[in-house]
Amino acid sequence: MRKIYFFSESRVSYEPIRWSRLAAITLAILLFASLATMLAGFFGIDPLGLQELRADNISSENKVLRAQLNSLNAKLEEFSSVMNRLRASDDQLRTSVNLPHLSPGVRNVSIGGVKLNKDFGISPGANSLIVGVMKSLAVLQREASLQEYSYADILTKYQTNRQLFRHIPAIDPIRNGVISDGFGMRFHPILHVYLMHEGIDIEAEVGTHVHATGAGVVEYVGRRGGYGNVVVINNGFGYSTLFGHLSKPLVHVGEKVARGQVIALSGDTGLSTGPHLHYEVRKNGVHLDPVDYFFNGQQFNTAKLYAQLADK
Repeated sequence: MRKIYFFSESRVSYEPIRWSRLAAITLAILLFASLATMLAGFFGIDPLGLQELRADNISSENKVLRAQLNSLNAKLEEFSSVMNRLRASDDQLRTSVNLPHLSPGVRNVSIGGVKLNKDFGISPGANSLIVGVMKSLAVLQREASLQEYSYADILTKYQTNRQLFRHIPAIDPIRNGVISDGFGMRFHPILHVYLMHEGIDIEAEVGTHVHATGAGVVEYVGRRGGYGNVVVINNGFGYSTLFGHLSKPLVHVGEKVARGQVIALSGDTGLSTGPHLHYEVRKNGVHLDPVDYFFNGQQFNTAKLYAQLADK
C-alpha cells in the first residue's frame, strides 16, 4: 500500500502514517457503502426501504394537515355565524340612534369580489381545502372592517344624539301650566285682526317660575315690541326658544343654562290682555308648534319630532 505522510512538530519531520489492517478494511467498507448508496439512488433502487418510510411519514403529515384544515374551516364557519348575528345587532343599534341601515349593496361589497383560484401544486382535495379557508378568511376580514366602520359611525351618532337630547326644547316652560291660546292663525284679542300666533300662551300669575326647556346659551335679554320683556335662548342644533311678557329675567346674555333651570319670572309686559307667558320654538328660523316637543305636557307629536330628528 502506498504510504501517506504527516508532519510531526515534535520531531520536525515528515512521518509515515501507520495503518492497521482493521482500519484499512473499515475505511474500504465505508467507501464501498457510500458508492453503492449513490448508485442505488441514481438508478431508483431503495434497498433499505427509505423511500417507503418517507412516503409513510408524508402520508401521516397530510392526514394531520387535512384534519387541521377541516377544523380551521369549521371555526371560520362559526365566526361567520357570529358576524351574521353582529350584522343583525348592527341594524338594531343603527335604528336606535336614528341611522339608516347599511344597504345590501354596501354589505355585498364587503363579502363579494373574493376570487381565489390558486394552485399550490398539491392534490386537488388539499388544494380546495386551502383555497376555501383563504376565501373564508378574506370575507371575514372585509366584513369585520365594515362592522368596525359601522360601530364607529354609531358611536359618533350616539354622542351627537346625547348632546341633541340635552338641548332640544322638550318640557313645559311653566310646570303644570294651562295653554290658553295655541299655535296658528287666530283673531288677535287686542288688534282685532287675524294674525299668525307663532307660539303658545300659558296662563301664569305674575312672578311664576319660567324654566328653560332645553340646554343652551342665552342669546338675548331685554324688551322686544309687543313681547314686552323677553329671554331668547340658542339651544343649538338649529333650535332657539323665546319667552315673552316676563316680569323679571334672571339670566344674562352669554350665560349657559340647563333644561329645567329657572330663567325668569312670568309677567304682563308688552301687548298683553293679562298675566301669562308667551313661548316660541324655532328650528333654523322657522316657527314650530311648541306643544309638539312637550315630553311631559299636554301632548307630544312623536311622528313630527322624529321627522325633525331624521334630518340630523
